[in-house]
Amino acid sequence: MKKLNLLLAICLIGFAFSCTPDEEPLPVSNVLTVTTATPTGITDVQVTLGGDVTNDGGSPVTDRGVCISLTVNPTVDDPTNDDVLQIGTGNGVFSDTFTGFPASTTIHVRAYAKNSTETVYGEDKVFTTLASPGCPVVNVTGNISTPTTWTTGNVYVITGTITVTSDLTIQPGVIIKLGSAGNIDVNNGGKILANGTSTNRIVFTSIADDSYCGDTNGDGTATTPQKGDWLNLYLNGGTGHIFTYCDFLYAGANDGGYRSAVIVSVAGPSFTFDNCSFAHTANGTNFTGGFAFYAGSYMSNPSISVFTNNVFYDNYYPIYLSATYSINPNNSYSNPANPSQKNARNCIWMYPDAGNNIAVTIDETEVPYVMDGYLQKSTGSITIGAGVVMKFPTGNTYGLNIGSLSLSPSAFLTSIKDDVHGGDTNGDGSATAPANNDWYGYWNWTNSVWVHGANILYAAN
Repeated sequence: MKKLNLLLAICLIGFAFSCTPDEEPLPVSNVLTVTTATPTGITDVQVTLGGDVTNDGGSPVTDRGVCISLTVNPTVDDPTNDDVLQIGTGNGVFSDTFTGFPASTTIHVRAYAKNSTETVYGEDKVFTTLASPGCPVVNVTGNISTPTTWTTGNVYVITGTITVTSDLTIQPGVIIKLGSAGNIDVNNGGKILANGTSTNRIVFTSIADDSYCGDTNGDGTATTPQKGDWLNLYLNGGTGHIFTYCDFLYAGANDGGYRSAVIVSVAGPSFTFDNCSFAHTANGTNFTGGFAFYAGSYMSNPSISVFTNNVFYDNYYPIYLSATYSINPNNSYSNPANPSQKNARNCIWMYPDAGNNIAVTIDETEVPYVMDGYLQKSTGSITIGAGVVMKFPTGNTYGLNIGSLSLSPSAFLTSIKDDVHGGDTNGDGSATAPANNDWYGYWNWTNSVWVHGANILYAAN
């Protein structure tokens, strides 16, 4: 049985075969050559893939197979985004039938072959798995108080609050659909281990979302998913939560003023979110009702709260975190499939927490940072990198009082009304314009002096 890194439970259900080429004259060019076979036998979860090694390049072919990915031209060298399916050795035609693919998904495939000197590829070909006829439904009505596994192939439906106080393992490809009162509340003793893969993601979405495992709520086309169709994932305890290749869609129903896909409490910041997406989150009129990922001061240490390679789009604000948190610039704030689809107020909102002797690096340039208050930091340091924009809301309670700040000449400290630098962060179009005295300014704690410069704009001091 073939084992794959990133596809869930893909089982080899055919068998590899190869044909010795008919005895024909060797081609004039003695170059390792492989072609990609057209995918056949495509279902919602299954496909036959292969190729043909037409020339070994004068050295035995020691490995051959296909690479698959959601993006064009997959290779054997990118395990993060591509899967390698090995199918034997030697010259000739080869193929295998694999199962476990996600339904309604467009996938790129290339044959590859290796000899002692090189690896070569066939042409990139594309196939799309068929729509799923539907998946078995498991209605989750009880709390998770003993170790539990949600298994591939099922849809788990949550219509109320599910409290997790033990280990919950969510296998790749699992779909979790939630109703208007649905949320997952993780308390002390609870742990969620949701390890999806690049081609078999775990999805948290609305019960009205028929694009995943069909019409689970049985109403045909009467309902479609909307922002705020379910509550949230609430990390209120436990340690070591892992969410990789997970999608959080259509969350943000009103939960005491919070309207988020993920909420982190003081007891819940021990987590990893990697290669996850947060999209179509509802927003309210109050401050806490605007963030797809709401952590505030509790997300303060990147070694405890790991947040990498994630994507935000079609939300109001993306994320709220502590000013002591150096967020990784490999996170993204637009839809990879449609880069023009961003967030309404596309920024990283920071709680003004100084911490104790913490060195903070601020180097995201895709979106600006917004400092939510007057940050006073006498110990540690802040480094604001090239091209970074940090904005401050209007008033004398917003600014910096820093002992050690390294500010790149190409970075800007400016008003939240400044649409020239970092875009329309206050979300009012052209209704407001920046002006002097919009924010308090930057005071150097060590030297007891207000700092000025060509890249410090619209400050009162």
